[in-house]
Amino acid sequence: MSFCVIESRRCLSDNFNDMYYRLTTGAFLSVTFVRNYWRKGLLFFLIAALALPCCRAMAVTMQGKIYKTTSKKHSARKLIKAGNAHYKRGRYERAVKAYNNSIARYPGYFEAWDGLGNALYCQGNYGMAVQAYEKALTINPGVSSTRINKGIALYKQGKNEEALKVYEKVLASEPGLASAWYNKGIALIALYRYNEAMYAFDKAMEIDPKDDLAWHGKGYVLILFGRYNEALQFFGKAVQADPKRAWAWNNMGITLNRLGMHEEAIKAFDKAIAINPKNARAWHNKANSLYNLGKYDESVKFYNKAVELDPLLYAGAKR
Repeated sequence: MSFCVIESRRCLSDNFNDMYYRLTTGAFLSVTFVRNYWRKGLLFFLIAALALPCCRAMAVTMQGKIYKTTSKKHSARKLIKAGNAHYKRGRYERAVKAYNNSIARYPGYFEAWDGLGNALYCQGNYGMAVQAYEKALTINPGVSSTRINKGIALYKQGKNEEALKVYEKVLASEPGLASAWYNKGIALIALYRYNEAMYAFDKAMEIDPKDDLAWHGKGYVLILFGRYNEALQFFGKAVQADPKRAWAWNNMGITLNRLGMHEEAIKAFDKAIAINPKNARAWHNKANSLYNLGKYDESVKFYNKAVELDPLLYAGAKR
């Protein structure tokens, strides 16, 4: 029993010492640190001393990168605005340069690629326009106008099947888009699928009855079917909706010629020439009307004018 009493006292003594250190916290922490953690503490302070300058350097580097990226984006935006201004004024070469410079600074803006595609298209560079539109669509694939413009550029290259697929994809997601139906009709005409083209133009007119392009498209198909009186009605509606389209007056004149209404046809061609004096086809068609009226000498003057404007106009004509 004495052994147990002695042992119990020894344990109590140790507990009192521990309580004393805990009650005097500063002393307890100091002793604990000295006994067990002085090496770890020293290592911690050394690591902190070495890491702090590195963290500061990384922060400065990150701030620099953020500033440079923001600066490039701002510069790219300004160049897009410049490109848009040039494009609106018909300065397509300058527009292309501005859009390219914007892309060089920051290639992630949809507007730069889309604008570049439009400017290249207006320059007649249809292949590169398609590439630009595709880049734009990787950034924002849901813009229907860009998808349609890509289809038009493909059509201009004679890639009618590819263009048709583009329009059909657009219509699958937006069946109420009149411009997609109209351009689908144009592609179908190029593929000699005239009945389908007629349906496409009808859909376009159903969606937007004021769309003069759809009226004109249907009129053109009716010419191909030899239904000239009906075609004339549609062309009449088309020029009433927008009397400033030279080619619409030109096609109206062709229809009048087919109906033997040569005097009226000349008036239509005169309208086309007044709007676009460089339209060689309109001069040529007016010459045809004069020839049909027996005004041969006068017609020769207009044939010569047509050749002057387009020396290759009669390149494929049989001699």
